[in-house]
Amino acid sequence: MREEIDKLLIYLARLTGQVAPLQIILGYLLSDPTRVRFVPSLDRDRELAMAISAHRRIELPMAPWQGYIRGVPVPDPVTWIQAARAIRGEIAVRVSSDDPIVLQLLNPLLAPERERHERVLMEDRMQNLRQELDRALDLYNEVRHLMEIDQERHQELEKFLSMAEREMQQMGQELAQLKQRMNQGDAPA
Repeated sequence: MREEIDKLLIYLARLTGQVAPLQIILGYLLSDPTRVRFVPSLDRDRELAMAISAHRRIELPMAPWQGYIRGVPVPDPVTWIQAARAIRGEIAVRVSSDDPIVLQLLNPLLAPERERHERVLMEDRMQNLRQELDRALDLYNEVRHLMEIDQERHQELEKFLSMAEREMQQMGQELAQLKQRMNQGDAPA
């Protein structure tokens, strides 16, 4: 992985040779590439992050570099480096480029991050489904209790009961599918 990170950083440095802020920051990243983690998007919860824009054809005016420390924008690379030296940990780097070689070098580095992000989304959805199932089961039990108490509304309550059963069945199926997808992701290749 380190060799791939080195290749991309070196290529970006050569591609952006005329952009001083990028030369400064890429030199810093090349000094310790083990800290670099390429990401498809920047999260606010990252301690150290930056966005690099390395385009051959610029159709929209974009800043070539923007740094973030604990979610706070730091527009100057030298200031960012001064602060980053005191913070250990990985540096999240989002690269925007229209260069095919950059994209080719970047894609394999983004795959683990995309998989992690997808797994987090699936785990969140599973948690939400479990909570919804709990609520649907509570509703189902309440309707069953009302049916025992109020015989006059039995027919009306039967409709709610069947709706709750269908909803729980659909959520159970989705939950099973998500579990299967997660288990497939855990299986050794």
